[in-house]
Amino acid sequence: MADYFMPAPNQGALSRLMTRISTGKRPRPSFPRAVQIQTTSRCNAKCLFCGYNETRDLPQGDMDDDLFTKIADECGRHFVGRVSPYLMNEPLVDKKLPQRIAYLNKVRKPGTKTKINTNGALLTEDVSEALIDAKLRHLWISVQGIRAETYKQSMGLDLAKTLANIDTFLDIRARKKAALPKLTITMLHTALTDAEMDEAHAYWAERDVRFKVHHMDNRAGKDLSGLAVRKPKLRRNCSLFLKQAYILYNGDMVICCHDWRRTIVLGNVGESSIKEIWNSSHFKDLIHEYQAGDYSNLALCRTCTTS
Repeated sequence: MADYFMPAPNQGALSRLMTRISTGKRPRPSFPRAVQIQTTSRCNAKCLFCGYNETRDLPQGDMDDDLFTKIADECGRHFVGRVSPYLMNEPLVDKKLPQRIAYLNKVRKPGTKTKINTNGALLTEDVSEALIDAKLRHLWISVQGIRAETYKQSMGLDLAKTLANIDTFLDIRARKKAALPKLTITMLHTALTDAEMDEAHAYWAERDVRFKVHHMDNRAGKDLSGLAVRKPKLRRNCSLFLKQAYILYNGDMVICCHDWRRTIVLGNVGESSIKEIWNSSHFKDLIHEYQAGDYSNLALCRTCTTS
């Protein structure tokens, strides 16, 4: 995905062009390049590094079918790079997910990809087959540890069950001679997984599965000092709100995928369109405040770190 910059208020077309030439970045698009949709707010895991554990007191629910269709149809009218039907949740909790992915693929423009991140615990044989048939493009599975004890401590799940689910998925995809979805296994580099990196690389390489290691962040405020392997740095010059939109199960659009407490709601896509909220003066003002280092309306961003 390309890099973007936020044009200054009243910045003219020529000035924008000069900024693009000098920085190599494009002006913030009039519609998000990626959209994440929380079709259900629930999760079955208890990951130590996840902000979900602090949101269990908030209202939870599932996205209404009409609202999902409205969002999918609007995305289908724009050149969106990626639509991901998950956000701060476990996507496979949603029993309708394969049908929803199929609908996204039906209405999308050429070039739009579908992708989910899952913990894989609910990736049963039936679900695997349904996701393959729905032509999901990218399936990323978070496997935090390659040893049972580490995995259990990190995620609160059963490693043997998850690995068996992944093997079954690979078998079904091979039997169907399907190229999609492309599978990626992800792992955070934490104090718990640090000693298992080489072992994990070897395990997934043997299965010819792409393996990707991510550095940890604090999910905009969570205390992860006990899990950090590197000194965290304050996240500045963030570009997430220059290219991605994040929609909760009730239609509220929040500013960031780390806004677990739903503190900055930009609008509701059930009442307005994604494009209207994305281009609203309220949203743009918040971005300009952030870039000016003013966090009076962005407490979420003040303590956000990456390591």
